[in-house]
Amino acid sequence: MEIKASNLIKTYTNFRLDVTEAVFLPGSITAVVGPNGKGKTTLLRILAGLDRDFKGEVTYDGRRINRQIRRDMSMTFQTPMLLDRSVYANIEYPLKIRGVSRKQRRERVERLLDQLSIRHLAKKNAWKLSGGESQKVALARGISSEPRLLLLDEPFSAIDQDSIDAMLDCIATYNQSSGATVIFVSHDDILVDKLCSRRIEV
Repeated sequence: MEIKASNLIKTYTNFRLDVTEAVFLPGSITAVVGPNGKGKTTLLRILAGLDRDFKGEVTYDGRRINRQIRRDMSMTFQTPMLLDRSVYANIEYPLKIRGVSRKQRRERVERLLDQLSIRHLAKKNAWKLSGGESQKVALARGISSEPRLLLLDEPFSAIDQDSIDAMLDCIATYNQSSGATVIFVSHDDILVDKLCSRRIEV
């Protein structure tokens, strides 16, 4: 999926997001970088269709956002928003609401549990996880529906190196196997260089 943002303006009391043009190429991994408080997360929320109060235009393969495009995207947040259920149920949830068969749900969830080394957490309540564990579960849930557009807001914030390494590998593997477009916000240049093929600064 190709995403184009043109003449975006979003004004707050303390800052203004102003993006003349940003193009996220199909199948690319692109980092949105820039100083704190300059609108990186705001841009991501606009691309996700969560913030509609802005001037300008965003298109997805040349189309305005619609129900199908929303179904084809997934976003994870800096503070994971997990359900008060087991880790397995959290990862499975997007598949259930999309009507994926039980067999396919099981296969996808188990594959992600193994990829992110969290199989031992499958029955644990997601609200009782550590920061790194929560981020990995949020990523697994984001990928489980196999989105064409994956949006990640500071996915590596305040977590241990082992978790970071597992998540980097999972994101790269998903991008390569699916051809999905991945956009993530980060302030860590080392991680950006490891993972992404392009960067856009705000």
